[in-house]
Amino acid sequence: MSMVKGINPGRLKHKVTIMRYQDTEDVMGNTVNVLNPLKSTWAEIRPLRGKEQLEYYKNTNEQSFKITIRHTDVTTKDVIVFRNRQFQINAISNPLEDDYILELLCTESIDHAVKEAEPETAEEEPKETGNETTPAADAEEDGGTV
Repeated sequence: MSMVKGINPGRLKHKVTIMRYQDTEDVMGNTVNVLNPLKSTWAEIRPLRGKEQLEYYKNTNEQSFKITIRHTDVTTKDVIVFRNRQFQINAISNPLEDDYILELLCTESIDHAVKEAEPETAEEEPKETGNETTPAADAEEDGGTV
């Protein structure tokens, strides 16, 4: 009898997005590192343990998770996003070395969420029209002093 490879697909019930840092240019021409979606996949998310400590006179909250996904090109530099929660990947395990599933050991730092890249819009910022007034000019109109 041969062993059947895989896991119960019903365990992978959470839709997660794998985000990857990419260099992009901002409006000023500077290179910035932002999170962009790489792919969406189904996953199982299981909490492992939590930790709360006082660090540099500031409370920090951290929760550890094991996220199981099908085998894909994920690295420890990527971030897993699930329902506006971000999980930093600490380690990647390939059980039985069969390239079928991956177990990601992640931490959710509640205090240090990373801002994702916002979708670009076609709206432009308002341009200066030359009709702006200074506080001194406003005060003169009101008859007061600055």
